[in-house]
Amino acid sequence: MELEEAIENMKSKGIKRVFVQLPEGLKTKSLEIVNLLERNGIEPVISLETTYGACDLRDEEALRLKCDAILHIGHNEFGFEWLKSKIPVFYVEWLSDKTGKEGMKKIEEALKDFEKIGIVYSIQYKKAFENVVDFLKSKKKKVFFGGTGQIIGCNFSNALSVEKDVETFLVVSSGKFHAIGLALKANKPVFVFDVEANEVYRIDTSKYLKIKAWNKKIFEESKNVGLLIGWKKGQIKDFEIVKKKIESLGKKVYILAFDELRESVLEGLKLDCLVNLACSRISTDDLERYKIPIIDYLDIFS
Repeated sequence: MELEEAIENMKSKGIKRVFVQLPEGLKTKSLEIVNLLERNGIEPVISLETTYGACDLRDEEALRLKCDAILHIGHNEFGFEWLKSKIPVFYVEWLSDKTGKEGMKKIEEALKDFEKIGIVYSIQYKKAFENVVDFLKSKKKKVFFGGTGQIIGCNFSNALSVEKDVETFLVVSSGKFHAIGLALKANKPVFVFDVEANEVYRIDTSKYLKIKAWNKKIFEESKNVGLLIGWKKGQIKDFEIVKKKIESLGKKVYILAFDELRESVLEGLKLDCLVNLACSRISTDDLERYKIPIIDYLDIFS
């Protein structure tokens, strides 16, 4: 959905005040969004909290501020359709205008040794993804993608559904974030086409795998363990079961609840290891910055 369409939908439903959630990369568009909403008779409340996706739905906060709806910019419902918001949510994907066409030769060179290619994208780069698919087909490559081909930082089901059919994956996105997540789940090489930087390169997961292996060893030797529980609407899990499983290994478990994990909130905690039951990316990104080793619960019990 485009912003103008969302505004028309809100007007038709009598929305007077809307709670606006948007990711860091789109904060520069805040005033533009505010002005457009106000010109259409809708009062916006801009959330300054970082928004990580549909899992991070702030309906209770919006209600406290007497908002009639949420305007969720830069994401869609992918993977979180089961969430029931207490107020209406309007998702605006905010697609990038980047076509990706200037990177086609680099893609061709990087994937020259592969015939069967799985292609996925992060939501902002849908247009570039479509152009890459057309380009590779024109080069007689066999292209595969599950569903729409979209992935998010914690859900790679579309890609993994075609893994058996492909020799490699190409992630159309910006930076390494989505590609690293897929590379740690898939058993095939993963390349990223960074649309913003116009670069194509293969993802190396060796550092992440070494850290995970080391942290798992520390967990096995730990006596006092912190269980990380996120209270974001789409990240709440049944922590009692995991707690009992860890306790059955002879460990003392401390339940630690939070909204967003930062180094500062862990200061002073004398724990041997942390088990992550919140966003799976906590156990992947920037692991070296935390003084207490962190491991995802799936890496222990799967």
